[in-house]
Amino acid sequence: MRSQRLSLLAGIVTALLAIGPLRATAQRTSSADSARVVATIEAMFTATERGDMAALDTLYAGDSLTIVEGAGINRSWADYRDHHLGPELKEFKNFQLRPFEIEVRVTGSTAWAMFRYTLRATMGERALDLVGRGTAILERRGDRWVVRHKQTGNRPRRPTDPPTP
Repeated sequence: MRSQRLSLLAGIVTALLAIGPLRATAQRTSSADSARVVATIEAMFTATERGDMAALDTLYAGDSLTIVEGAGINRSWADYRDHHLGPELKEFKNFQLRPFEIEVRVTGSTAWAMFRYTLRATMGERALDLVGRGTAILERRGDRWVVRHKQTGNRPRRPTDPPTP
């Protein structure tokens, strides 16, 4: 009986030792993927702030993209670029768009992120100073991540809001 328990215990320990390196590899992969997703989100904000449509072409998922901002929806990168983002960027002066508190989860070739952001700009005579939250769903394509879906909402910054980066 004692030898059976020792044999069982030895089998469990062997199995755990074998699983350990696999788990560590999975965690490193997930951590590396998470870092790439964060970099993609940050690149999306930077390219938007610069009005760099060529860079955004590589970050958004083309025809399979959906964008929800407030109550509006755009159903492709071309639709969003031509009918929403492009015209909006032409109206902005002194535009700043900064993400922070990006939280990422990765499962296989899909990732989702929650983030906060600030948006500052002048539109005509109107000064915008907004804080917002958003979510993004990304898909791995080869060695890069692209945004398949993004949802954002914002409101004017309040005096009681904590300082943001």
